[in-house]
Amino acid sequence: MTKLEQIRETAQCVVDAIASAMEMDVAFIDEAFNLVATSRTFLEKRGIRVNHDFVKGAIKKKVVILSNPGFNELCQGCPHQGNCPETAEIVRTIEYNNEIIGIIVMVAYTQAQKDRLLGNTAALLDFLGEMASLVSSEIRLVRLLAQEQIMKNQYDAVINFMDTGIIIVDPDGAIRQANQHAMETLRLPGTYAKTPLKNYLPTTDFSPIFKGEPLVRMASTPLLNPSAQCLLSGQPVMMDDNVVSAVISIENIKKMHSVVYEYSERQVETTPDDIHGTSPTMLEQKKYAAKLAGTDSTVLILGESGTGKELFARAIHSAGKRSPFPFITINCAAIPETLLESELFGYEDGAFSGARKGGRPGKFEIAAGGTIFLDEIGDMPLHMQAKLLRVLQDKTVERVGGVNPITVDVRVIAATNRDLNTMQKQGLFREDLFFRLNVMPLTIPPLRDRKEDIPVLSRHFLNKYNRETGRGLQGFSKGAGLILISYAWPGNARELQNAIEYAVNMEKTDRILPESLPPAIVSARPRVSETTLTARLKNFEYQVIQEALANHPNTVQGKKEAAKELGISLPTLYRKLQSA
Repeated sequence: MTKLEQIRETAQCVVDAIASAMEMDVAFIDEAFNLVATSRTFLEKRGIRVNHDFVKGAIKKKVVILSNPGFNELCQGCPHQGNCPETAEIVRTIEYNNEIIGIIVMVAYTQAQKDRLLGNTAALLDFLGEMASLVSSEIRLVRLLAQEQIMKNQYDAVINFMDTGIIIVDPDGAIRQANQHAMETLRLPGTYAKTPLKNYLPTTDFSPIFKGEPLVRMASTPLLNPSAQCLLSGQPVMMDDNVVSAVISIENIKKMHSVVYEYSERQVETTPDDIHGTSPTMLEQKKYAAKLAGTDSTVLILGESGTGKELFARAIHSAGKRSPFPFITINCAAIPETLLESELFGYEDGAFSGARKGGRPGKFEIAAGGTIFLDEIGDMPLHMQAKLLRVLQDKTVERVGGVNPITVDVRVIAATNRDLNTMQKQGLFREDLFFRLNVMPLTIPPLRDRKEDIPVLSRHFLNKYNRETGRGLQGFSKGAGLILISYAWPGNARELQNAIEYAVNMEKTDRILPESLPPAIVSARPRVSETTLTARLKNFEYQVIQEALANHPNTVQGKKEAAKELGISLPTLYRKLQSA
């Protein structure tokens, strides 16, 4: 579309006005030889066909005065050449940004019109020049409006594409525009325009931003969506040192944490099937953990250090409905008592010396929608136990230095290697908190009570460190396997993992030998001379069983085949493994 065609309606209005005022016929022809606008008589007498050579010549000359149309050199090739219905004609070019974009043609058909046209040529040329300038200005306006519309469309697309809610307010705090995310977070009605933002965020002080100061990370709760904790930031828009508007971003803290978690912690997913162990007790606990994943109750995991309490906690979270949201871990024994409260519950701006400007959310807020894992809960100070109890009962937290409770939707999984039942009787652990935590208890047996899991875990850790080190160790020698089975493993699976890592780094052959195991583990095995014949036979029997198991898949069917090969029943096989 040519520039003149972009203002076809305006051009036609100009043509009609000139034709009416001057009592002459007028036409607008663009540089592509299109008859853009014309008076009726011109169209009736000349039709829509345009002489290209005439237009080219007129554009070249810029101004053309024809006192005898049909006999001028510009008329060559015209079907009316030598017999033109016109009596006179004036042509003037139309320019836009120093570029010729068409011509204005004023035509006389009678002798009276010709006399008037040729008698006022200079004035008419000036008049046509003014009309050409008017058309050029109209084109400029149309193009500016089109560019403005494009910019507005781009602006709308950008703010609606953002994951953050964006609201633009005028200096009085009335909403001018809000993107889709802001409307969803604040539950804005479709008629939000020109309503005060304070109607939807009544507890937030916006006065600083209207004084020209930025709004830096302020927490707020939407009136119409109280479950959505928001983080607000804002920037005033200034002109001549005056605030003309303000742009405010609104982030849903729960969604923000979920996004962060998606690209960090959420990558570490564990299900009950990922927990290695085929002993009857572990199979039972894994089955129980799968059931716990389907509930939202508080879980208390009990077990010695290194048994895999956090592994079970992650498995319960990942297999449950909260898996899309954060799994946040906090070790109650590793954080100084003075910092534990602010870590768990967060703090407000200026709550204490050194507090970060704008405050900071605690772990319970960060875990919104997900699970918080309180490891070593038995080491939590008594005064903190009281605050935790309130969170479990009321589902709210109060930041250090804050006065407004914040609702949190979090599942709590706690774990300890201590005897909380005895501790609460001794006054070292709150009885009410113990009962609140001990809703769904899960006990992980120590490794020494499920020795049939030692070969399974050993192979798992060997494969892990083979991948990490690029080694290709094939397995364990009989002597090394017997040492691993006979050791008591006070550090449980974590100690076993460390031992296998040590052995992989020390071993020079293609199989783990006894001398590659940690010296403390090797020296702790019973001496053969001090072992009774019954014990030696039992160890030999266990070794034979392990060799049979190694020749079959680590499945129930594989164990059935191993039992058949040994000439014993499957229950007998399990019993011998458990008593070893």
